[in-house]
Amino acid sequence: MVSTTYKQYYGRDVVEVLDKETSGNFGRALHYLILPPLVLDAELIYEASIGAGTNERCMIQVLVGRSNADMAQLKTMYYAKYHKTLESVARSEVSGYLEKLFVICIQGMRDEYGQQPFNVDADVHTLYKAGEGRMGTDESQFIHILTNRPDAHLKQVFQRYHHTYKKKFTKVIKKEFSGWIKTALCYLVTWIDNPAHCVAKNLHKAMEGAGTDDQQLTRLLVRNRTQPFMNAIKAAYQAKYKRSLRDRIKSETSGDYRRTLFSIIGEPERG
Repeated sequence: MVSTTYKQYYGRDVVEVLDKETSGNFGRALHYLILPPLVLDAELIYEASIGAGTNERCMIQVLVGRSNADMAQLKTMYYAKYHKTLESVARSEVSGYLEKLFVICIQGMRDEYGQQPFNVDADVHTLYKAGEGRMGTDESQFIHILTNRPDAHLKQVFQRYHHTYKKKFTKVIKKEFSGWIKTALCYLVTWIDNPAHCVAKNLHKAMEGAGTDDQQLTRLLVRNRTQPFMNAIKAAYQAKYKRSLRDRIKSETSGDYRRTLFSIIGEPERG
């Protein structure tokens, strides 16, 4: 690992050196890149939860959609680094149904491989009766199904719901929920259905409108930079927005920061 080798040769912490020598968006990008993935995720949760206010979007993108094994590793890393449990942080930073969602995700007890005989039609019917088929919304039923079923099963549920009730499931979520729980459940549903499309959508949101959410842009690119997945993200972005991710980043960034992001997505500086 770069940080270990650097310390062996020079006796200094490479993260501290980078933080001292660089700043701004460029400095943040280098800082994120030098950290091991689990250390970065733990730090992102810590930064999202300290001080006044909470960065709910960051917490959603780090906590929602992880495998049970990944979550177990993150919990161990977070406690080792910050001496607090991840669950206690979630409970102290958010409330209501978002807290419930985070806690279930953190507990990491989802049936990932279909060990129980779940029924697609039964879940579709239950979700309809919990939302569009009643006055008000049974939020707990939505959260229970979306956090306790295998991804492959849920993809079938979303497809069957669309076929039966002529509505995409993300539109159902947007109609039945509001606030950050709506954002979190939309993220979860989109991630389950197509992870590359999910990241592409969030990259677009980070760059749309007046100003760019550079922290989110950098976070999304660094956390999802493995080459096969990044190629899928770029293809999804091009297909949905009729513009290359490289071109969009070029229009929103400059200098060393832009060059670093180009390197992350595997695109040339010129072109």
